[in-house]
Amino acid sequence: MKNKNYLSDQIRNNIPKRNIEEGRESVRMFVEMLKKRKINVIDEAILNRAYEEEDYVDEKMLGLVLKALKIDEPVQYIPRYIRNMNAFHANGTKVVVVDELLEYTLISFLFTMYSLENNRSEENVTRCMKNFYVLEDLQNGKREIGTHNETQLYEMSLLPENLMHTAMDNYWTIWTFLIGHELYHAIHPEDRNGKDTELRADQYAYRLLINLIMQQKKNEVPEELQVFWEDQYLSPIILFEMFRLFDVYSELKGKKIVYQDHPTPKERQDNIFSMFKDDIPEEMNTEEGNKVLNLILNSSEYAEDWLRYKISKGKLC
Repeated sequence: MKNKNYLSDQIRNNIPKRNIEEGRESVRMFVEMLKKRKINVIDEAILNRAYEEEDYVDEKMLGLVLKALKIDEPVQYIPRYIRNMNAFHANGTKVVVVDELLEYTLISFLFTMYSLENNRSEENVTRCMKNFYVLEDLQNGKREIGTHNETQLYEMSLLPENLMHTAMDNYWTIWTFLIGHELYHAIHPEDRNGKDTELRADQYAYRLLINLIMQQKKNEVPEELQVFWEDQYLSPIILFEMFRLFDVYSELKGKKIVYQDHPTPKERQDNIFSMFKDDIPEEMNTEEGNKVLNLILNSSEYAEDWLRYKISKGKLC
């Protein structure tokens, strides 16, 4: 049986990583569109640094997470196109494998939901919903990056500054939650009880997120990493809502969804909600976070109703 160091090397060397140069021109085009609309949300210095050192922001954020968890030993961070996220020990080193495609899917989902809430014109609803079901078919289904129409994707994504910032804060707080979840598995390899283990990993990750939110409230998070606003305390619920809506769409198309070793998105949401009494500090302001979640839930409900209607009429089959 090959050791885990071998497995780590195999993942790093043989599973493809997206060449970010392929999308560089598209990113530049979107940045120019933002400038023309006077939507000031891009730090070009950070953007350029990310192209020079691809995982620059991720590594900085991971360092913050490890410090918060008091993890001093080495952690190997491997973002790759892989069908799931994973974590394991390899000769004293924790290895966390991150699914890049899930990251891209998450960003696209967030922008779709906020755009749908921001603009319910027929034209924009069509743009958003096409992006959603193509997102599900390609990225969540066939495991391929893609969009139905690049120009329409840009138009859908030109949100007011406050929503742009909220979407990206959602992304990084969810990313932090996912990393915390996987680190639980690396720290507790003996915990292998299927659904119960996954729920414990979620609780571990959620406590990490709440810890970082409270650290930022005390101004203990470096300025360049300050995404942990109090209005992000429900961001994992948004992640599970994405999975739930993907399941709805899959079932509407006739695919049977079965969860065996993992809890359903609804069970994972309920698990987080059950922690509020003991794990949400009294001094945390939850009002804005509730509003953020409601924006997503409103869009998700609208999207689900739209999908049910269209599929019932045979228009997406």
